[in-house]
Amino acid sequence: MATDTRDAAPAPAPSAGGRGARVPRDRGHRTTPAQYYREIVSELRKVIYPSRHELITYVIVVLIFVSAMTAIVAGLDYAFTKAVIGIFG
Repeated sequence: MATDTRDAAPAPAPSAGGRGARVPRDRGHRTTPAQYYREIVSELRKVIYPSRHELITYVIVVLIFVSAMTAIVAGLDYAFTKAVIGIFG
């Protein structure tokens, strides 16, 4: 039977990283603005920025997609407007 749960795996213990293993956050600990800035700079150094060619390609793809979606919505709007005017006069 598909809903038989007798042989289901037991719930993970809190020590095994299960749901109960969350460590409460230390609400009194704050970082200084300087430390916050250093962490931001450190994370930004990990970012892989696209090349100029990739960026141009992405922009073109987005513009084509947005133009296509705009044309679809405009066409549907026109069709429904004509249909409502035709029905209700």
